[in-house]
Amino acid sequence: MIKEAVARRYAKGLFDVACELKAVDEVAQDLEQIAALLAQEPDLQEVLEYRRVPTMAKKEIIRKIMQDRISPVVLGFLEILVDKHREGSFGAIREAYRDLFRKHKNIVVASIKTAYPLGSQVELNLRDVLQKATGKSIELHVSVHPELLGGLVVQIGDRVFDGSVTKNLQMMGARIMERSQGKLEVNM
Repeated sequence: MIKEAVARRYAKGLFDVACELKAVDEVAQDLEQIAALLAQEPDLQEVLEYRRVPTMAKKEIIRKIMQDRISPVVLGFLEILVDKHREGSFGAIREAYRDLFRKHKNIVVASIKTAYPLGSQVELNLRDVLQKATGKSIELHVSVHPELLGGLVVQIGDRVFDGSVTKNLQMMGARIMERSQGKLEVNM
């Protein structure tokens, strides 16, 4: 909880600076690029998060690796994280920045669960339908869950639309049980 609050505070500071400099998109891309690099090079992340590596050494490593890849704003931000010993919070800060970025761009995340992989045309159609329904741009996150049997489960924010075959079967079973309890009529 505290780590998330700290991450939001740092992300908000970076976002405010990015807005001032009209570099919101560039900063978002830089953060994604850094995250990809850290995922590819876990040893780099380990060195940056290790407390016994001196701050100046960490900053030098960051400058050598990142200077030509990212904007000066993000490079300076990374150095601030090192100075404040918040290197381990980078992932949470990136997520918080991504949330601010989405809100700024009027984008919502739609988590889609399907029984089978969707084709690209189906995803495009689904995105269009959801954009019309919400009035916002949609970022689709599709995952396959064979236990659904068929249909879709769509979650946008705290709203869930369950059109899966599994849910429909559960509801049908509940209705049958509800109707059959004490309501069995025999006509003679």
